[in-house]
Amino acid sequence: MLAAVRNPSGKEAQGLESLSRSEGSQLLLVKIESTSNPDAVEAVESIQSQGISHLDVVIANAGIPKTEAFLEVARMKTSDLIELIDVNVDGPIRLFQATLPLLRAAKQPKFVVISSAVSTITNAEYISYTVTSYGASKAALNFLLRRIHIENPDIVAIAFHPG
Repeated sequence: MLAAVRNPSGKEAQGLESLSRSEGSQLLLVKIESTSNPDAVEAVESIQSQGISHLDVVIANAGIPKTEAFLEVARMKTSDLIELIDVNVDGPIRLFQATLPLLRAAKQPKFVVISSAVSTITNAEYISYTVTSYGASKAALNFLLRRIHIENPDIVAIAFHPG
């Protein structure tokens, strides 16, 4: 199993190390900061150098809601929108691009993103709180995920809302 963390020597990474594993399996930690252009590419190079030749499932889980950016469109800051897009959209796309060769080498590859129900366009009036920048970033991610599916029909590309 592979896990990407911002800081492989940090507390969160140590928590992953303590998880139980099935016999014969191992945990390989790699550094990926979602806003870093080279991190995902360097992580893939690292795992390939350790003998990983394919990835069956890649889950793009990193994201930020930035609750102080939950403002009406008239009051939102475009700087908040840009920050959320960098993490919530660009990060998963960087990860997809870096892992694509290893996904293509898998028998039934899957690329999964963690999205949000607040990304809905059709039902936006039913979202009871203001999530302009966050919702827009997740909507953009969902659109690009759909394009990933269209452009790569051999890869299952799916979004999950964590609930």
